[in-house]
Amino acid sequence: MDHLLQEIGWRIRKKRDDLGISREQFSEIIGITPHFLAQIECGKKGMSTYTLHKICSGLNASADYILMGRETKNDTSKLNALLENVDPEYLPYIEEVVKSLILVLSKKK
Repeated sequence: MDHLLQEIGWRIRKKRDDLGISREQFSEIIGITPHFLAQIECGKKGMSTYTLHKICSGLNASADYILMGRETKNDTSKLNALLENVDPEYLPYIEEVVKSLILVLSKKK
């Protein structure tokens, strides 16, 4: 098995697990079979750029992270993933808390 494919598959599975999405759910979201997704995650199969794009979109992850393991400096995907599970009625309150926190942190500089 190709070591690079194993690393890519591991990062995809980790992101998917972090989001709490089953393999079956995620494969349905991105339009591939659960078996093909399992092969990608285990490093047994590669994927087309089209499939990579669907995976990145579905995981809210950059291709740079999936392919190379590098997070971008201004990566907000973790926050976005957390907010996906919040009841929409609480989002205005969370927004105010975040704004206040940013204001406090900017004054410390």
